[in-house]
Amino acid sequence: MRKIETVILGSGLAGLSAAYHLRGKEYVVIEKRKHPGGLCTTEKKDGFLFDQTGHWLHLSDKRTKELFELLFGNEFVEIIRKTYVFSHDTYTQYPFQSNTYGLPPDVIKECVLGFIKAYYEKDKSKASENFYEWCMAYLGEGISKHFMIPYNSKIYTVHPKEYASHWCDKYVPVPTLEQVIEGAVTSPQQKNIGYNATFKYPVENGIGELPKRLFDRCEKDKFMFGKYPVEIDTVNKIILLNDGETIKYSYLVSTIPLKDFLMLQKGGELKELAKRLKIASVSYFNTAIKKKPGHTGHWFYIPEEKFMPYRIGSFSNIYSNMAPEGMGSFYIEFTHQGEFESENIFRAESIKMMKDMKLIENEDDILFMDYRIIENGYVIYHKEYFEDMDEVSKWSVKNEILLAGRYGKWVYAAMEDAIIDGMNAASRILEVTK
Repeated sequence: MRKIETVILGSGLAGLSAAYHLRGKEYVVIEKRKHPGGLCTTEKKDGFLFDQTGHWLHLSDKRTKELFELLFGNEFVEIIRKTYVFSHDTYTQYPFQSNTYGLPPDVIKECVLGFIKAYYEKDKSKASENFYEWCMAYLGEGISKHFMIPYNSKIYTVHPKEYASHWCDKYVPVPTLEQVIEGAVTSPQQKNIGYNATFKYPVENGIGELPKRLFDRCEKDKFMFGKYPVEIDTVNKIILLNDGETIKYSYLVSTIPLKDFLMLQKGGELKELAKRLKIASVSYFNTAIKKKPGHTGHWFYIPEEKFMPYRIGSFSNIYSNMAPEGMGSFYIEFTHQGEFESENIFRAESIKMMKDMKLIENEDDILFMDYRIIENGYVIYHKEYFEDMDEVSKWSVKNEILLAGRYGKWVYAAMEDAIIDGMNAASRILEVTK
């Protein structure tokens, strides 16, 4: 049995960040895959670069800005977001709630009047009950009906009445009354409202260059690839690996999906809680076309139920280096729970949608469509979420376990949040091991 002060499970951005900030200390990183990066990796094919759908780095924290500057210097581009909503056979600017100009007049009227009514009359106290009530309280019936409810039903696979709303304040922009009215009667320039208005991106090799450069600054001999835990004894602090090796630790940083992590616990503690945790998987196509897309937008939100995907983005529109000159590329996303057996339907529906959106003229424009799946995509905030997470938090503190990253903490979060989680986990361990 090996004895190691700190074990880090997973080498995505959170795990890499924890390892980087623990350099010089005793630790080991256990990674199931043969390489670091987690979902933050880039695939190359025939001159095209494909990230695992959209991975755009939005930095607001001084610490992450300094780390990014250290890793990249000036070898990055800064991109101003150009995003749209496609509904009612037309493109409107994102966010929908303040950009209804161009929609059918009756839809605009419904959205504006609904917002005004919510603004002056709606009881905001119900907003914390679930996402549906939040939308109705802050955005009104029309905007909720034509975008928020159908879009979020598609992305989370359940109706907004079935999940919590605590994440909205950061990720769902609430416009002013003036913005709603202005956006209904004029066609304004992109205002870039929201947390992801601008983002940074590596000059070369896609977003996979970020974890690569972070890994290059870590102590590589402390990484164990192709290994994963099959049982964790949190009482005696012992991890059993898939190859039979056992490791005794003092501190544990877990960035692997919380549901899986809890199911590994010896003795069954919190396993019943783990069964309540739900997550939507993301099936997607890496799509290459022979010409540039028929629209210059970066990515497009698709709320209407008549279209199977919930979003389509263009790598080549965002950064031209992602595709050979004169060609284009997309990622097309669809969420579901459990096994996915509709790849051919998804493919046909995606092609139809691209034609309806006039992103391509016909199917002959397509060079290839490669199917991929992200098994852990979007956390679904079930009704007992807050009570369950409070119990997990207390249990983690008691057992000196630090949860980090989007899936380790079971939250909706951005790449910057994962990096910060790793920093904070390392800081906590450094603090108690002085």
